[in-house]
Amino acid sequence: MKKRILLTGATSGIGLEIAKGIVEAGHQLIFTARNESKANSLKNSLLADHAGADVSYLLCDFASLTSVKACAGQFLAQYNHLDVLINNAGVWEMERKESQDGIEMNLAVNALAPFLLTHLLLPALKAVPEGRIINTSSMAHRRNILELNDLEWRNQPYNGVATYSQSKLINLLHSLQWAKELAGTQVTVNTVHPGYVQSNLFNNMGQRDWSQVPPASDGARSALYAALSPDLAGVSGKYIYHEREDQPTPMAQDEALAQKVWEISEQYVSSFLLERHI
Repeated sequence: MKKRILLTGATSGIGLEIAKGIVEAGHQLIFTARNESKANSLKNSLLADHAGADVSYLLCDFASLTSVKACAGQFLAQYNHLDVLINNAGVWEMERKESQDGIEMNLAVNALAPFLLTHLLLPALKAVPEGRIINTSSMAHRRNILELNDLEWRNQPYNGVATYSQSKLINLLHSLQWAKELAGTQVTVNTVHPGYVQSNLFNNMGQRDWSQVPPASDGARSALYAALSPDLAGVSGKYIYHEREDQPTPMAQDEALAQKVWEISEQYVSSFLLERHI
């Protein structure tokens, strides 16, 4: 059955390979992009390779919660349902930067933007027999870094590795709480780990030797499996690497911690939520 899939962060790297996989499987792809030129280029490339494919895009800057809300509004104005939301967009800033909302960038883009987008799109996900939410984390979560009283690292020396790792742990904690909040509905949420693959995510970390590193297409496997496999129908709260379940750290499975992170995240995005849909 053809699915309607919304994919964020699709114009390069792992996201690009996920986009290709969705189209090749015959599903409807709606992707987000910051840059309209890149968005048009990707759309045209996908259509050139797959004549008749159902591909469109929405402009969205995940460094702006206002933009995320506008993007969700455009989606809901155009479409009455959504089968799969893949929260793939991400950054890795090694030096301190702030989003348009004045929030530390790794936290803003990697954690808070998808948290808000998911909230806003819940009505569309609940309008199908089986809605799926896919959140992208990383093995970086295993550093177990979480500064609950200083998520933006304002009161200590900035550390890009630490703030990125923290954002990936938050992705898992968000998923854990989403699974709890959505229990009893037809919407599932799972988290994926792409693995260490060739990606523009590492552009701010200097030159790398990619000769022994798998291509980005290998990193797309986890998300494509979580989004499309019938094996995961009705399955929620799992951490997936490639085509199997993996185990995150005990910290990432701490329900009390997930609740705290959820409440803090809601404080950040509350002014952008007209109403709760859970």
